[in-house]
Amino acid sequence: MNIQPQPGFPDDGKLPAGGDPALERRFLGIDVGAETIKVIAMTETPAGLRPGRRESTEHHKEPGATLLRMLENFGWDQLDGAAVSGRLGRIVDLPRIPTKQAQARGFRHLFGERSATVVSIGSHGFSVLELRESGLEVLRENSRCSQGTGNFLRQLTGRFDLSPAEASELCADVGTPAPLSGRCPVILKTDMTHLANKGESREAILAGLFDAVCENVIALVKPGLSPVDVALIGGVSGSRRIRHTFERLLGKRDMQALPVDPGDAEFVEAIGDALAAADHPQPLPPLDALLLPQPECRLGSIEGLAGALQQVRRMPAEPLALNGNPSRPLIFGFDIGSTGSKAVAIDAETCETTWEGYRRTSGDPVGAAQELLGRFVTEGGDQGVIQAFGVTGSGREITGSLLETCYGGAVVFVLNEIAAHAEGALSHDPRVDTIFEIGGQDAKYIRLADGRVIDCAMNEACSAGTGSFIEEQGGKFSGIRGVTQLSDEAMLADRCVSLGQHCSVFIAEVIGEAV
Repeated sequence: MNIQPQPGFPDDGKLPAGGDPALERRFLGIDVGAETIKVIAMTETPAGLRPGRRESTEHHKEPGATLLRMLENFGWDQLDGAAVSGRLGRIVDLPRIPTKQAQARGFRHLFGERSATVVSIGSHGFSVLELRESGLEVLRENSRCSQGTGNFLRQLTGRFDLSPAEASELCADVGTPAPLSGRCPVILKTDMTHLANKGESREAILAGLFDAVCENVIALVKPGLSPVDVALIGGVSGSRRIRHTFERLLGKRDMQALPVDPGDAEFVEAIGDALAAADHPQPLPPLDALLLPQPECRLGSIEGLAGALQQVRRMPAEPLALNGNPSRPLIFGFDIGSTGSKAVAIDAETCETTWEGYRRTSGDPVGAAQELLGRFVTEGGDQGVIQAFGVTGSGREITGSLLETCYGGAVVFVLNEIAAHAEGALSHDPRVDTIFEIGGQDAKYIRLADGRVIDCAMNEACSAGTGSFIEEQGGKFSGIRGVTQLSDEAMLADRCVSLGQHCSVFIAEVIGEAV
C-alpha cells in the first residue's frame, strides 16, 4: 500500500484542530481500477481545494472489501461528498465520473487551463486524451489486447521473478536495449525466452520490453493533431525507464513531456473525481451501505473438475533409489524450461532415479543449469559418477553448448521436447499412445504408435492454456500462493465458470467479470 499524507494533513484523515468546517469542507475522489484502488482527499480552503491524504493499493480481485478497509482511514462521517471512476467503479453507490472527465479535471487542477495531451497507462488499458485549445476533448483508447499495459508488464517481468518496479530500476540506465517489438505478450514471452537462451542479459531484455511498451502507447499520439505538451499519468508512469523513453520518443515528434510529479501521476483521475464531488455535493450513504448489490453473473458453467477424478489414474512418485555407491554410473538429465528448470540423475543400468531438483529459470537458463548441477554435487554426488548428460527444454541449446565445452560433445545429448516427452512417458508405461503436456510457455499434443512419434502439435501463439497464464491469473486472487494451492481450491468447486477458449486477455476479462 502506498500511503502519502500531505504536510499539514493529519494521518487519521480528520479535520485539523481548530479548523473552520465552513471553509474546510472535505471531498473524496476514488478510482477503482482493474487491479488497483486509488483514494485521495481534497480539502476546501480560501485558496481553493488542496490535496490531502492519499492511498493506493492492489485489491487482488476483492475491490469492495479492499475499498472499505481503505476508507476507514479517511473519516468517512466527516466528508462532504465523494465521487468514483474507474473500470470497477460500478460497485460503489456514489456518483460515477467518466474517465475522460476525471482525467481532464485532474490535469487542469495540476496544470491549469491549457491545451495538452494526457497519456494514461493503467493495469488493463492505456489512453490518450487531447485537451485542445478549442475546448474539444478527444479520447482514444487501446484495443482490447493487453499489450502496452501494466498487466502486460507484470506478466513479462514476472518471467524474471521481478515486479515491474524492480525491473524498471534494473534496466533504467541501459543504453543498448534488446530489440523487442510491442506485440502480444504471448509472442513476446517467446522472444524474451529465446534472447535469454542466447545469453542476452536480462537488463537489456527488460529495457527492450519497457521500450516496446512506450512504442505501443505512443502510437495513439498523433503528431500535428495532438497538442505538443504531453502529460504521462497512471501507475506505469512511475517507471524511470518509461518516462525517459517516452520523453525521447516525444522529442522525435517535436513534442515535449510536462513535468508531472510521480506522486501525482497515479492520482490524476482520483483528483478529478474529488473535484467533481465538490461541484455537486451529495449526501453520502453509510459506509456499511456503500457497496451496491452486484447483479447475478450470467456466465455459463460446466461440471466441476472433481467429477472427472474417477477417470484419472495418478502415478505415485517413486522413492529415490539411494544406495551410497560412489562408483555407480549415472546419466544426468536437464529440462531447462522457459519458466521452470528440472534436473534428475538416473542409474545408467536400471534407469532408477537417484536424485532430482527444481528451480525457477527466472530468465537465466545457464544460471539455472549451473545451480542444479551444483546442488546435485552437494546433495547427491555420493550416489555415483555421471557418465553422460541429456538436455531438453527451451534452454537446451545454450545449456548443451556449455556442457559440451566443459565435458566434450561425446557425452552430451540434446533432444527436442517432443522426443524427450515421448521417451520419458514410455519409460513409465510402454502402452502410452497420447501425451498432453502443459508447460510454462506452451502446451503440446503428441501421438505415439509402436513407441514412435507419428503426430504432434502445440499452441502457436496464445498462452491461454499454458502454465504461466494459469500462474499469473491465480496470483491475482487474494490468499492464493502458487499453482498447487490454486488447483486445490479449484478441486473444491462443484461447478466451473465457462471462460471460453479465446485469447488470454479475453479470458482474464471474463475472470474479472466473474469475480
